Amino acid sequence: MHFYHKIFMTIVCLFACSRATAGNETGRDLWWWDDAWWDQSRLEVPENHAIETSWTSYMSGDVEVPSLVARPAVEGRYPAVLFVHGRRGLGEMVQRHVRRVAARGFVVLAPDVYGAHFIGTHPIEHDYELEKDFDAAVDVLLARDDISSDRACLYSHTRGGYYTLKVATTFGRQEKDIACYVSYYPHLQDPNAPEPQQVYGYAPEIEEFTLPMLVFIGDEEQYQRRRVIETSVGILQEKGRDARLVIYPGVGRGFDFRDVNVRTFADDLASKDAIQRAAGFMRRHLAQPVAQPETGAGFGEPLSGEALYNSDRAPGSVLYDLPREVVPGVWSAIGATAPGTYANSGHNNNLSFVITGEGVLVVNAGDNYQLAKALHEEIRKITDQPVKYVVLENGQGHAILGSSYWKEQGVPVIAHVDAAHEIEQQSFALLEVMQARAKEKAGGTKVVMPDETFEQTMVIELGGERIELLHLGPTHSPGDIIVWLPQKKLVIAGDMAFHQRMLPLFEHTDSAAWIETWDKFEALGAEVVIPGHGGPTDMATVRKYTRDYLVYLREKVAEVLENGGTLQEAYGIDQSPYMHLPTAEFLAKRNAGQVFQSMEFEF
Repeated sequence: MHFYHKIFMTIVCLFACSRATAGNETGRDLWWWDDAWWDQSRLEVPENHAIETSWTSYMSGDVEVPSLVARPAVEGRYPAVLFVHGRRGLGEMVQRHVRRVAARGFVVLAPDVYGAHFIGTHPIEHDYELEKDFDAAVDVLLARDDISSDRACLYSHTRGGYYTLKVATTFGRQEKDIACYVSYYPHLQDPNAPEPQQVYGYAPEIEEFTLPMLVFIGDEEQYQRRRVIETSVGILQEKGRDARLVIYPGVGRGFDFRDVNVRTFADDLASKDAIQRAAGFMRRHLAQPVAQPETGAGFGEPLSGEALYNSDRAPGSVLYDLPREVVPGVWSAIGATAPGTYANSGHNNNLSFVITGEGVLVVNAGDNYQLAKALHEEIRKITDQPVKYVVLENGQGHAILGSSYWKEQGVPVIAHVDAAHEIEQQSFALLEVMQARAKEKAGGTKVVMPDETFEQTMVIELGGERIELLHLGPTHSPGDIIVWLPQKKLVIAGDMAFHQRMLPLFEHTDSAAWIETWDKFEALGAEVVIPGHGGPTDMATVRKYTRDYLVYLREKVAEVLENGGTLQEAYGIDQSPYMHLPTAEFLAKRNAGQVFQSMEFEF
């Protein structure tokens, strides 16, 4: 019996005890949790490399496909892996897995095909046109001068397994360009096939498939997926092909993506075992020896003197990502969708600015002095116009704490009166939290108050541009405002609108009032929305993940209350239409609880 299997069987009785609680968001209190593994890709094994990441793009027809590249930080050439995302898209959770593959000693190219086509995560229908984008990525990967192999391995999850199957067979890549196939719980049937075929059939491309295959599933995998996977692997084995299926006891679907709130020891052990098996399998078929780290570097030590991975999209800046022009004259540095960390320097919200012929208006001061300074440096690279105003979207730390930098520059800071009150009451506590997280990056940050406040509306005429600062009513937090540019039909929405992460509800959040405020917001007629978190989008998208989510949650809570249900039953409300969103795993239950407690008095 394999060593890991023995461990699994030994600890089965402990699984229930090892589940994380909703209040434990770091995992450090769990006896088995390993922050170095989860956050930094580190394992106590020889193949443990410090890595670097960067973003690039390539053309597939007339479509530009953004792609994450992860590779060992030490100069050299390494074997090539094409990482093909599934229905989750290429969000932060998936990017973690990309970095873990790279930390095993590979150059990994991970195209964001959904992002290239503005497709939301978890689409039901399969778009066959997207297959060619992944096929084009093979050529891009094999053309790199930092790879050591003349072929690549395909690495995928869920629907990515079907994409890679098509790349290998339909596009003929298995003949000379691809060395092997690795997939976690893959779709091995056409996702658009009728339901009976989904359960009882398999993709006809399986019959043509000749590559060595390694597949991972949990013993509690969905029946319809497990059946197709086992059937497909069995057919390949009957044909005498190298097809292997690893089934992990005690785990189900998505075991490699579960964060601390739902993750078990079994999930963690399966994930670590799978990545090691996959690395060895790919290395063998790419005819590559084990890539050794630098001599003397041990577990827990970065090999290059830097962090083991860098998730920043702008490694040369404190900013998580550099500003990009959304429409002519309006720019935004899009922050991470994850919570503020030392690695992302607290840049987990959007820092936007409007350039006019008479000056620049900045929206959000940033999480700290250094972050504000970095944004200013980027603005100076784009325009010679001076910054005339800084507007705070609310009183939260990542919006306000960089104000001390802007005050030093003589730039007036503007906020809603309620946000100013929140700054007065809470900013010193927010500063302490930020200082503990940011360490030396907090240097220069001080608490300062806004120079100007307003209650409902403030209009700024700047360089022929009408800029309206609007407080439309209660939303996410006290003092939330939006910045409306009527001439451009663009709104910088702040925390009025969410779409690439689940919105949070606090004790002071009135979800019913937020829905009423939303109607005023949508009535503006904005065609482009820059939310507080996540990339620019349209009104329909933010409506789906903000107003529609609030309505959905209130309806579900109402059902619980009408049936005399408890808070515990509210925690169990089905929020699956929204669980693919980053932060959902630790916000969904809390949101349901907040709505339940506020609606109790309505029944």
